[in-house]
Amino acid sequence: MKKFLTLAFALFLSISVSAQTTLTEAVNFTSTAHNGEKIDLFEILDGGQYVLIDFFFSTCVPCKETTPRLIDAYYMLGCNEGDIYFMEVSPTDNNASYSIGQWFAQFDVPFPTIHTQTGGVTGDKIEQMYGITAHPTLILIAPDRKIVLQDYFPQSASSMVEYFTTNFDIEESYCGNQTPSVSVVTTKVDGATGKDILEASTKVHVDFRANGAVDKFYYTISESAQLTSEEVIANGTLAESSEFSYTFEGLTESTKYYVYAQAIGHDGENGEKSVLETKTLCPGDDGKVEFTFDIQISASHLVAKATPNESTADYHFGFTRKEYYDEGADAGFPTENQFIFLNALANDGYPFCDAETYELPLKDENGTPRFQPNTPYYIVAIGRNGEGQWFAPTLQEFVVEQPIGPAEVSLNVKPLATSVTVSATPNDFTVEFHFGVVTKTTYDTFGAESLVQQIRNDGYPFYQASESTWDNLTPNTEYVALGTALNAGNEWGETAIVTFSTDADGLVETEAGFNIYPNPAQSMISIKSAMNGEAQISIFDMTGRCVKQVSATDMSNVSINVEGLNKGVYFVSVQQDRNHNIQKLVIE
Repeated sequence: MKKFLTLAFALFLSISVSAQTTLTEAVNFTSTAHNGEKIDLFEILDGGQYVLIDFFFSTCVPCKETTPRLIDAYYMLGCNEGDIYFMEVSPTDNNASYSIGQWFAQFDVPFPTIHTQTGGVTGDKIEQMYGITAHPTLILIAPDRKIVLQDYFPQSASSMVEYFTTNFDIEESYCGNQTPSVSVVTTKVDGATGKDILEASTKVHVDFRANGAVDKFYYTISESAQLTSEEVIANGTLAESSEFSYTFEGLTESTKYYVYAQAIGHDGENGEKSVLETKTLCPGDDGKVEFTFDIQISASHLVAKATPNESTADYHFGFTRKEYYDEGADAGFPTENQFIFLNALANDGYPFCDAETYELPLKDENGTPRFQPNTPYYIVAIGRNGEGQWFAPTLQEFVVEQPIGPAEVSLNVKPLATSVTVSATPNDFTVEFHFGVVTKTTYDTFGAESLVQQIRNDGYPFYQASESTWDNLTPNTEYVALGTALNAGNEWGETAIVTFSTDADGLVETEAGFNIYPNPAQSMISIKSAMNGEAQISIFDMTGRCVKQVSATDMSNVSINVEGLNKGVYFVSVQQDRNHNIQKLVIE
């Protein structure tokens, strides 16, 4: 059974044009990495090592492709104890600690990473020093401080190792405690985008990628789900490289297969055996693809069955909110939302052939509703025939009903000197809720109704009991926590209001010691101040959420791009040593 396809698409933009630094010689910096390691670039170079710097940001798609290759190469080239030293630099300003934290959790990066919240010279400053304009950008610095590669993009870990050991004074030296393993994934195609290849009813196209602990591996395909490691080695094919694609041909149509990869480590011992279950397509014909649906909804589960006609070779089906899918549909051609959803559906990696059934709990393991109650949804199926031709999707509307009552959310606050943790608990009639924190001054100025409306529009709905922390608060100051809840009848309940004060920690609140212009602003703002030296500049929205953060090296003249912020009222905070200054900013 394939995973439930949700409609929560995160569309992350990254620069894909060719990127390179214009520098030919390294510029020194001294930093403290995320793991506490003290880094002096010139000290590393003077010790005789090459230095590879990967400039990235955590939501960059090509960066996510590159990082696993870098990690594998790191283990194949001495774990920073050999001839080359690996490090990452992230220039992200917004919510850097959150995004970087997610990055580490996803990739388990073993080498040092410098970002905007690490010590010493931060990632944004290093990127400025090297003139980096696109991501990822990888540069290689020789021990003589010359930049010998100004822009490098590895196609695989093994190709990187081969290139470095062939062209530079770098020797291969495997290290670390990785378990030898090979990832195996099927690739298919959306014919509209031309990505990958079209699977035929007798073919399976597979991508293989071995990690840095693998010396070699064997691969094969079988209808048996019980092949041993020894059988894979005896009957399989030795891989031509650590990362490549292969098409198994001459298979039986509409049949389940298992793709195997057996990894062998540098010590000659067997590593992990990887197994991927897949299925060839139905034969189909040259006719029109159509579907019928059967949807049953109980108090706890939704059961949905999709049945294709005989023309269907393969298909995909999932669910989407009707309001989202239909938005702007009067134009007579696919909307952007429809294209995004259907493209994701057709490329989800789980093609079906025969009739298939979803049986889904109405709530996930965390208690979050999979479907908003009393809200129209579509079940959508899209498929192609035996000639590879895609057809218009088939849709059927359905609604998951829920009793309606007054929605409520209760708030519990735990304030410290410069932060507060707010726990929010909804009642049984609540299908969605929002909460935020503002200063008491802001609350008194704008009123509960205006602030609650902004909180409702902040784009961060919650569906279950949740806890959030607001940082960079002012000590010994009154604040207000606000919560608002929505029921299944699309009715907002009474606003939860909790007033609290932060503790005192010795910070000095001063009269505003800086000027913002223009104010109101649209794209760029300039900050001029009599203060000297470094300072932390933070911009908060009306809910108290930090939407932008910049580390300034010279407070006498600072420029900040605010073009990405929504129209409204914001507060600019400048903190320098024990001084903390705040001014209002209006974005038009």
